[in-house]
Amino acid sequence: MIEDKIVLVTGVSSGIGRETAQLLAERGARVCGTVRDFHGNGDLPDVELVGMDVTDDASVRDGVKLVLEKAGKIDILINNAGYGLTGALEETSIEEAQQQFDTNFFGVLRVTQAVLPTMRQWRSGRIVNISSALGFLPAPFNGIYGASKYALEGYTETLDHEVRIFGIRAVLVEPVFTKTDIDKKKKFAEHVIDAYTEQKERTQNAIQQRADRFDEALRVAEVIYRAATDDPPRLHYPVGEGVTLIWLRRFVPMRMFDRTFRKRFQLDESNWS
Repeated sequence: MIEDKIVLVTGVSSGIGRETAQLLAERGARVCGTVRDFHGNGDLPDVELVGMDVTDDASVRDGVKLVLEKAGKIDILINNAGYGLTGALEETSIEEAQQQFDTNFFGVLRVTQAVLPTMRQWRSGRIVNISSALGFLPAPFNGIYGASKYALEGYTETLDHEVRIFGIRAVLVEPVFTKTDIDKKKKFAEHVIDAYTEQKERTQNAIQQRADRFDEALRVAEVIYRAATDDPPRLHYPVGEGVTLIWLRRFVPMRMFDRTFRKRFQLDESNWS
């Protein structure tokens, strides 16, 4: 049940975060949603907006403090804030990789560490971390984004074991590709190596050719709702095609998986066989 629960959702300005905040508010939760910029976010009437930059320690502390002053506690934390970074790994600078991790991974650490004391005090809580199918699959030309999600998967599994003694659970929601405006926020590696360009374009085209199969953000929000309310929860909540992909990754022989994966994303045939 979500009624009267205090929920903090990071990154509600658009996409999955926005749909999730609206859905939970409609179902009776008191929802506080974080935004970096209040401009253009006034049409979330049932969501209490909180200014927060998840890459800034002081901003996170102040944002969580404000929510606690308003609501007294936080029952559910949904770590959604993040962005995509496209580029071959060789093209990606250390600075670009650090910025990606600072939002997608360390941002989760900052907010979670700020919220955990009140959850421990109340001896209950649910932490829902929005990962990705690229947290358990290869991510050609989105490798640093994928690495940030792999890190998030390992972090969440360990966190779940550490906090259960306090009545708190940590879980993962794993969308594949979603119909959101994340592409507007997506960043591209500034350094371009021509040797990768043709293959990179083929891979991105292969993804876009399946755009009609992308999940709606509301569908992901529904899965997030289940992850936040199931009792007891599962650790992994794959979304849509992710249900099949996580099964294939675990049980299909590696050579067969590798061949199918490369064909699907129009990657050059490897010299390895």
